[in-house]
Amino acid sequence: FPSGEKRKVFRKRFGLANDELVVISVGHFIERKGILDFLALAKRMPKVTFLWFGHTSPSLITRQVKQAMQEKSDNVRFPGYIDQDSLSQAYCGADLFVFPSHEETEGIVVLEALSSSVPVVVRDIPVYEDWLVDKKNVYKVDTLEDFQSIITQFAQGVLPDLTEAGRQVAQERSIPAIADRMIELYRQFGVIQ
Repeated sequence: FPSGEKRKVFRKRFGLANDELVVISVGHFIERKGILDFLALAKRMPKVTFLWFGHTSPSLITRQVKQAMQEKSDNVRFPGYIDQDSLSQAYCGADLFVFPSHEETEGIVVLEALSSSVPVVVRDIPVYEDWLVDKKNVYKVDTLEDFQSIITQFAQGVLPDLTEAGRQVAQERSIPAIADRMIELYRQFGVIQ
């Protein structure tokens, strides 16, 4: 859930000014998650702070990703793995959640971000087709230029606020909501009364 207190804690912990534009992402350091695009985006936007949360065993990180991480711009940080409460603070403390993943099975971190009421920008990939709607509950983009354009427009304050619609999507996909649907189906098919 959104929290002004969590925002303060996050910003203080990472030494971020309240008016500093902060973009976060979460995932393994692998190309499929879009880390190379995230790093390229940060180079294009030196006045924006980019944080990527997560950890990957160094033996699983490709040479290309390792090199890109070593050559990252000064506005990028890799805080590593953080516990769930700290991650919740990060969602609440960020200005945007950018998820440039090229392929997902569902995107749990997208649901986490939506439930925290942080604006979400995702790559327009098939897994989101039936439940995320561009410019209704998230912003969907295809290219690095599109990601940059949305971040720039957000910074200028010209984009509509989609966070309430995004939270609604997260609530519809929450464990209690899914459990209620399962019970309804079990009753419908006579498995339970």
